[in-house]
Amino acid sequence: MADFQRYRSGPASEVPSKIKAGVQADVGDLVAMVTAGKLDTFTSAALTAANFRTSFAGVLVQGHTTGNESVDTNCLIYTYGEFEFPLSAAAGAAVEIGGLVAAQADQVVTTGAVLGAAGTGTAIGRLARRVEVGDVTAIVRIESVLFGGAQPLT
Repeated sequence: MADFQRYRSGPASEVPSKIKAGVQADVGDLVAMVTAGKLDTFTSAALTAANFRTSFAGVLVQGHTTGNESVDTNCLIYTYGEFEFPLSAAAGAAVEIGGLVAAQADQVVTTGAVLGAAGTGTAIGRLARRVEVGDVTAIVRIESVLFGGAQPLT
């Protein structure tokens, strides 16, 4: 179980919250507020990337859980910041800064995300550093959709 974040830089927005009882969550997980006032990870939410993005809250930085808790667990999330995440596969092509990124797993992202209306767009952030061919990680600037990030096209 991870209890540290691989990389983080820049300003951050800290928000106290709660992890839903029964959810296994590690520090560094991408989390969403699927149930009012309670966080789920990508895995526990069991949503598509588009539906996860609709309620994307941020990155868990304190309060990892085992999944055996019977009550909601206090935690701290960053709703804004730059974080390093593994890519779902080694980059087959270079992607410039500002490229859109989608959640692929609890702590894994993929490039090639899209903006769109709730339930259709997948973008949870943008690349903060160019991805080169063969890269296996990316620096991503995330901003919680709940707080104004990765909004749909109008």
